[in-house]
Amino acid sequence: MLHPIFLFPFAILLFLLFKADSLKDKDTKYILYFVLFILLVAAGGRDNVGADFPVYKSMYNGGFTLYTTYMDIWRKATFQPNSMEIEWLYVLINRILYELGFPFYVLTFVMAAISLTLTYKIMEKYSYYPTFSILYFFMPVYFIVTCGHMRQGVGGAIVVYSIFYIFERKPWKFLFLMFLALGFHKSTIIFLPAYWLVRLPFSLKHWLVLLIISIALAPFQVYRIFGDAMASITPQDVANGYTGYNTDKYYGNEMQTGFSDIMNVLLVVILLLYDKVGEKKVYYYEYFRNLTLFGICLFYILRGNQIFATRLPGVYIGMGFSFIIPGIMSNVSFNTKMMFKSFFFVFFIVFCVLFSRGNAKRGNFTYDKYNNILWK
Repeated sequence: MLHPIFLFPFAILLFLLFKADSLKDKDTKYILYFVLFILLVAAGGRDNVGADFPVYKSMYNGGFTLYTTYMDIWRKATFQPNSMEIEWLYVLINRILYELGFPFYVLTFVMAAISLTLTYKIMEKYSYYPTFSILYFFMPVYFIVTCGHMRQGVGGAIVVYSIFYIFERKPWKFLFLMFLALGFHKSTIIFLPAYWLVRLPFSLKHWLVLLIISIALAPFQVYRIFGDAMASITPQDVANGYTGYNTDKYYGNEMQTGFSDIMNVLLVVILLLYDKVGEKKVYYYEYFRNLTLFGICLFYILRGNQIFATRLPGVYIGMGFSFIIPGIMSNVSFNTKMMFKSFFFVFFIVFCVLFSRGNAKRGNFTYDKYNNILWK
């Protein structure tokens, strides 16, 4: 079972899933702020919790903070030849905090605060049901990235926030955020095409054809054509931590059926059933649909590699759960809306149970393994 510090906000979010419509927007916002504060405390103060915690802590206390110079960081940031393997902006924050004498836990709080703030801000702006969007983020994205691969967590939050500049068609601001995101994790480069993908004049039928082609290509591992270019965006320290923490039982791995397949099928079915509703009533629906279905196609093309398939398309696929489903839910009949809410109420509880029995134990998120420096 998950530690109560996670179950408590989870219960609040499940409650809000049904009650948010009857509450004032202001009240809902304050409750969500409270939930985010708990999540910040749980992620920021965690001790030996999460996939890469030991690696990050050792690097902070005796790794690149001692053996890299500001000139090394500058060379990395300006794409000059350098020997740094970790992204420059993450190293810079580490070095500044270390030289100021702060313990490692200040870094985890800073990283969690950036990730949670940017994620919530963009959900608040574009989601018809921020409660649902945060619930999806919490189970399981929060555990995997915010409490685990925190470099990718911050990088992912920045690229998700960048959709504001994509929709406003402000390329330089979008590219600047991409530059910052790359300063935390190389894998965020996968989101660069998003600026142009949103404007593709593709209907759902076009995407379904591309999806079928992607599934058919999956066994041939066509991503190997790109060779070292693909491998270079998944640093070794992260890959080791990830494979020890994640399993194919819930997320899919090397052509085996997993939970990711179920979620992808669920998204496609919802799009098939409610595509017309989305096109007529949901703002930026076509943009989010393009990003989501591109992510699902990418998932199957990369399916032969555990790291690629479960991490690189995630920010795209997340658009469907974070923005498309809430948009559809808010524009259907009351009975259909309650059907959606009831289904996802059960869905997230089942997901929580499965996660608690497997990956939560490996990541030390359970009641008997979770530790926090604030009450240690």
